[in-house]
Amino acid sequence: MLPSRTPRAPIAAALTLLLAAGADLAAQTTVTIPCAADNTLYEDVAGSVSNGKGSGIFVGVNGIGMKLRTVLRFDVAAALPANASIVSARLTVQSTQSQYTPSLAVTGHRLLQDWGEGNSIAPAGGGFGGSSSPGDATWIHTFYPGSFWTNAGGDFAPASFTISMPRLGVAQSSATPDAVADVQFWLDNPAQNFGWLLKTNEAVVGAARRLASRESATGTKPTLTVQYVVPGQTGVWGTGCPTVFGTHTFQYVGGMIGGNTIQLLHTNAPPNSVGINYFALELFQPGGLLQPSCNLYLPATQSWIPGLVFLTDGAGTGSSFWPVPAIYPDLYFVTQSAVLDNSALGLALSNAGVGKIL
Repeated sequence: MLPSRTPRAPIAAALTLLLAAGADLAAQTTVTIPCAADNTLYEDVAGSVSNGKGSGIFVGVNGIGMKLRTVLRFDVAAALPANASIVSARLTVQSTQSQYTPSLAVTGHRLLQDWGEGNSIAPAGGGFGGSSSPGDATWIHTFYPGSFWTNAGGDFAPASFTISMPRLGVAQSSATPDAVADVQFWLDNPAQNFGWLLKTNEAVVGAARRLASRESATGTKPTLTVQYVVPGQTGVWGTGCPTVFGTHTFQYVGGMIGGNTIQLLHTNAPPNSVGINYFALELFQPGGLLQPSCNLYLPATQSWIPGLVFLTDGAGTGSSFWPVPAIYPDLYFVTQSAVLDNSALGLALSNAGVGKIL
């Protein structure tokens, strides 16, 4: 069974400098979910304009100073198994028109009220909205004409992610634990899946972006890419630290089934050395940068559970065998390993492995 929780070892305690860094994920299951509903909230005190069925959705501030916010929703519960644990969640959108050349920071916020997509279609380019139709979300309405936001412009939580939006082209949201938490919440509580609101800091007039909507006949429609594991599955996140062989790579070999024994395999690790596997109950993404190309993926807010010690051979390969505990069904956990080396950090971390016990 898993060892009792203990304070982090001295080596582990030194690995708490957490700065954002990119990472690539190769989880066992990936699904791309199409947008189920989208609309634009145009800043209008009467709520008289919307664009429920238009080919564009808008975010930013247009040329006359009108604030524009996108709302969009994805049917997570219909696309994922109910017992899935989300590893990564990223939103993809495409900017199809803008007069503002610099990259624009767009933040995504979990919405706190349900909202609608009526039959309104904004004329011309759509940047000023069209007449609201019954069921439309507007600046003041959740469903035009009789249901309202508590706060004009939408009711939403703090930002879950940021998209660096080019003037034109496809962009994807950053990998964050908050985006994962949002999607996991929607999976576990489908009746409270109200989607995300996209907005900017709204300080720059004329910086609005027109994005392809789900009704667009061209371009990339909004999609949500989710990577997850279900009981019995494993996956990986991120990349390991550089070594003489490349990068320190960790993976589980075998099904994550309670009562069975699974292999913890290391390749391209520092040769002829000693390492230890650490377990945690959460994944920190995108990762905390400790030195160039070397990230910590275990959360600094948790006590890590020291696991099996292993040795590496002259080729940088190490292996240990772990009896998967049978008393923790549905447990989702993360493993990252550290092997002693002669780098400035004094060790080489692996990528993270994720698993859920069947």
